[in-house]
Amino acid sequence: MGKWIIILLFSSVSFILPRTRIIMRLDAHVEFDLSLTIYPPLIFPTYYYPTQASAVNLQGIDLMIGYQRIGPQHAISTMHLATRGGGDFAPSIGLEQLYYAPDGEPLPSPGIDPPGGNWRPYSILYQEIEQFPVRGPGLTRFNRPQDYIFKAEPDDESTVSSIVIYYRLYGL
Repeated sequence: MGKWIIILLFSSVSFILPRTRIIMRLDAHVEFDLSLTIYPPLIFPTYYYPTQASAVNLQGIDLMIGYQRIGPQHAISTMHLATRGGGDFAPSIGLEQLYYAPDGEPLPSPGIDPPGGNWRPYSILYQEIEQFPVRGPGLTRFNRPQDYIFKAEPDDESTVSSIVIYYRLYGL
């Protein structure tokens, strides 16, 4: 009998203690195949959208984030979404030639450097995309699709390479 009481007490405690679950879903890989475009461009820098990306967001990924609060009195009041890249594509093709922006950001004109608008270059350090308040019980989800562009420069070498992009969602 004592064993069952202890198990029930531990089960009861898990319902009393506050928890916040976080949710993140990415729906696609992104590829820039410059053999499928006019390369080299006539004007540098020229910006390229991905040649392969999400079926939902043809210029990038469909990113869904969210949280679920369980129990009373949570310490987490703000969630933060950040991103970074894993390193350079090649010695002459830096990570900072890859840019990201919220879905729908207009493509910059060739010859414009930097691209302007909401386009931000990737870095190996995490950069905050946004923060949002955490409120109320239950499950809350946000769609935050991201667009990508690649900036071609005259010194880019011919390469087949890949990098890893990281997203981080955390609460404070």
